[in-house]
Formats: sequence, C-alpha cells, structure tokens
Amino acid sequence: MAEVEGAELMDPMSETSDLDKSCRYLRPVRATIISDDPDGVHLAVYEWLPMFDAWATGMGLCGESMMQGALPEGTVATCASCLEYKPKYERMLAPGYRPEDDDPDVLRQRAETAELQVLQAKALVAKWRQIAAAEEGVRMRVDTAAAVLLATLDGFNDLRAEVEG
Repeated sequence: MAEVEGAELMDPMSETSDLDKSCRYLRPVRATIISDDPDGVHLAVYEWLPMFDAWATGMGLCGESMMQGALPEGTVATCASCLEYKPKYERMLAPGYRPEDDDPDVLRQRAETAELQVLQAKALVAKWRQIAAAEEGVRMRVDTAAAVLLATLDGFNDLRAEVEG
C-alpha cells in the first residue's frame, strides 16, 4: 500500500480533544488492503464511542472497509465515490438536521402551505385595492393594517412552527 504524504494516523489525544463528543464528523481515512482502492484516501464518519472511551471511524462513504483511525485533518480525499456522497453526509451531520428535511412529501407539503399563504396575502391586498378604488379617499387605519399584517405573519409563523418541529 502506497503511503499518502502526511497521512499518518492521528494522535487521538491531540486533534480530538477539542471535538464535541456528541457530534459526528467526516474525516479522511485509509482503506484496508482488500479494498478496490487500497491506496486511496476515503471519507468516513468519525464519532465518539463511549463504551470504548475512544473515537472511531466507520466504513467509507463509498461502502468500502476502512482501517480504524482518522488521517490528519486536511488530508485530501481521493475516492470519487466518497466525494460524491460528501455533500449529503455534510448536510446529514450538520447540527439541527432532521430526516424529514430530505423527505419529498414533507417538503412538498411545506411548499403547498407556503404557496397557500402567499395566495391568501395576495387576495387580501387585492381586496384592499378594490375597496380603495370603490371609495374615494379611503385610507386604511394603521391599527387595522397592523392587525391584518399580524394575522398574515401568524399564518407564516404557523408554517415556521411546523417546519421547526
């Protein structure tokens, strides 16, 4: 297996001491010798395992078996399959990620709700214009406008509450 420059296994006490043990990270890893790409640098999920009191890496994002232990941060991944999956995993490992954020049915429902609220706001504006055109010199009172705006925003807040769970 060819050596990757600067790719010695990291000292578990040096680079991991500032990592949040409740989070998972993407880290560069070296494949096992039985891999289709044993000389390549892959990406794997790196997480704290309390039962072993240690950080550990999993399989490569490409599905290949990896050697245990992350390579130093900044080591460049060379596996095309791992790099293809990287954006998806970065999104999934980000704080606040929820699986429904990638569910097309949930996203479609959120879009339909937002579209309905926009249509309701447009209908309200059209009604205001109709009233203003019908009666010369009609002005909407500020408190009425504020109440209507608040009701519209409450509708958007209902959507936000649903989106934020």
